[in-house]
Amino acid sequence: MQHLLVNELLSRHQHGFMKGRSCTTQLLDVLDIWSRLLDEGDNVDVVYLDFAKAFDTVPHSRMMNKLYSYGIRGKVWSWIEDYMCNRKECVIVNGTRSSVTCGVSQGSVLGPLLFLIYINDLPDVVFNLVKLFADDTKVFARIRSLSDCQKFQTDLSALQSWSKIWLLQFNISKCKCAFR
Repeated sequence: MQHLLVNELLSRHQHGFMKGRSCTTQLLDVLDIWSRLLDEGDNVDVVYLDFAKAFDTVPHSRMMNKLYSYGIRGKVWSWIEDYMCNRKECVIVNGTRSSVTCGVSQGSVLGPLLFLIYINDLPDVVFNLVKLFADDTKVFARIRSLSDCQKFQTDLSALQSWSKIWLLQFNISKCKCAFR
């Protein structure tokens, strides 16, 4: 975490699992922006996105590539690789057993940080604004014209492409739209 903070590598749009940031700070940031836009007479379109089984579906090899791209190398990289690779978890519900062979370990100290790193570049693929709290994503746009609507749709398409590239799908049934 220190390496990421000192080198300012974590997205300023992320509020989850970050010291001094919270669900409340994310909400206050968003409300401030929306209030300003609405006071200026603009409309705001918002889409709330939720990843499907976010922590459970992060591919280990892609996670390791992201860590490397953020300058995490050497012994720390090897330690994390040993921690993540060949990890298997078993869940039994009502006598039915399932195995999980990918993802970041939930309930660990390292798991949330690894997930933040994995989705850290998500805000970079959109033109409009994005705010994150862990795996919850809020993308919104100032709407003044049809052109703004088209740019917003382009952002949504870019987010969908990002999710396909990084094998982290959105849970469509939990995604919501709001317009004002």
